[in-house]
Amino acid sequence: MDRFIRILSNFAYSVGCISLYLISLWIITAAIVGIIHDVNDSTFTIYKLLDEVALLVFSVAVIDVSKYLMIEEVLKDDHRSPKDARRAFTKFIIIIVTALSLEALVITIETVKTDITKLIYPIFMFFAATILLVGLGVYQKLNANAEKN
Repeated sequence: MDRFIRILSNFAYSVGCISLYLISLWIITAAIVGIIHDVNDSTFTIYKLLDEVALLVFSVAVIDVSKYLMIEEVLKDDHRSPKDARRAFTKFIIIIVTALSLEALVITIETVKTDITKLIYPIFMFFAATILLVGLGVYQKLNANAEKN
């Protein structure tokens, strides 16, 4: 029964990861086609380009998450050491922090150019990314101290 559940779980993770990957490729293609369409129709503006950049950043982050899930949940051995688990967790958090920071940067640029009164949202996104990164550092420090003892 344990083997069946593991196979079913791996299948579900695989389908989910492949779906996320394909959706991300679709979004990337749509963003590139949108840029080409805007340039050909002479409706190209920097604001439209920033929208496409935001889509690309989001898509790359989703690809990273799907890759992480596939590697860590499907392809890795179930019997991992705590060091491997910590390394995988660190990798996942870095993916999230990077995506959050890039998205905050894109939104900050858009907001400054359109309506500066809405700047609080990207500021909170940067703040959340910073808190997440600091939390990761604390987590790693506490784990390193625990390993020494």
